[in-house]
Amino acid sequence: MALKPFNELIKVDLSDEVQKRPVKKNSNLTLDYLEWANCIKLLYEHGAEKVRYGMIYNENGYPCFYNQNGEAPFVRVWVEIDGERYEEDYPVVNGIYVVSNPNQLDINKAKQRGFVKAVAINTGLGLSLWIKEEEIINSDKDIQKELNKDESKSLNDKITTMFSQALQVVGDKDLLYTTLQTTQEDMFKLYRSNDHAAKKILIAQLEVILNDNNNK
Repeated sequence: MALKPFNELIKVDLSDEVQKRPVKKNSNLTLDYLEWANCIKLLYEHGAEKVRYGMIYNENGYPCFYNQNGEAPFVRVWVEIDGERYEEDYPVVNGIYVVSNPNQLDINKAKQRGFVKAVAINTGLGLSLWIKEEEIINSDKDIQKELNKDESKSLNDKITTMFSQALQVVGDKDLLYTTLQTTQEDMFKLYRSNDHAAKKILIAQLEVILNDNNNK
């Protein structure tokens, strides 16, 4: 017996299998999700003969990865179904919020969600739930406002850290502002704004200063 094809698994009725989780803090809006154990059960019920999954570890032997600034944690999950292997990166999040300093429980939850998403993308099982989730998140104005606010704070924190590092390299605050073609007043305005594009440009400029120093 072989696992059923994608076009059949995507149509599987999950109404008796899903759980509910709040999409964000203090919200009555919930999303349907498929628990990892139910996902495995359904795979076997629909023809899978052997299902395995686990985590890929970073160079330090830890099951969590970060960007070059030590931020945006994510896990890398591998899934093997009847000899077919898949991999999926999944952010360490709580609802729509990034978990900046994840503990083992946070990482394990991301591992389980990453497994379920990898199954959905590659087999079709549960994919309808992820499609529905994307539609809800993208269409809800309150969620989008919350995501925008969260990203703005993250960018501000990154600018603060990198500006401090660049100041150590340049050695003079006025000279650093001149190099960045900005002023202290304009920086304060940028902090208070939601102009993410401008913030990312500033971060890129700071990266150039820091990279030039590292290459000396």
